[in-house]
Amino acid sequence: MDKPNRKPGGVLDNLLALPFDFVTGYLVGLLAPVAALAAIVGGVYLLTRKVPFLSHTWPDEEGGQHLSLKLMPPEQAQAAFVREKERISADLSTMGAEIKALAEHAKAQASMSKED
Repeated sequence: MDKPNRKPGGVLDNLLALPFDFVTGYLVGLLAPVAALAAIVGGVYLLTRKVPFLSHTWPDEEGGQHLSLKLMPPEQAQAAFVREKERISADLSTMGAEIKALAEHAKAQASMSKED
């Protein structure tokens, strides 16, 4: 009688393939857009010797806010990045303080409703 042709560890290989495939797909899903953006920026730099910089423009007359894409030398882009980073961190800290105040207000109202 012939034994079936099995690979050793076949079931274990199949069980371990699921998380491995999941992690591989997750990492590729994260890295592929980053690699595509890096390739685009690199291509623009090779053609123009400038880098694209996405910046926020202040509200216009109608109150709308827009993003603008500018080509600038790498040194200027680095300085603009630092400015935008500081502005965004200030906005985030303001938002964090507002969220904290809202949470405290909600806790106070919840405790008042429990007392009633």
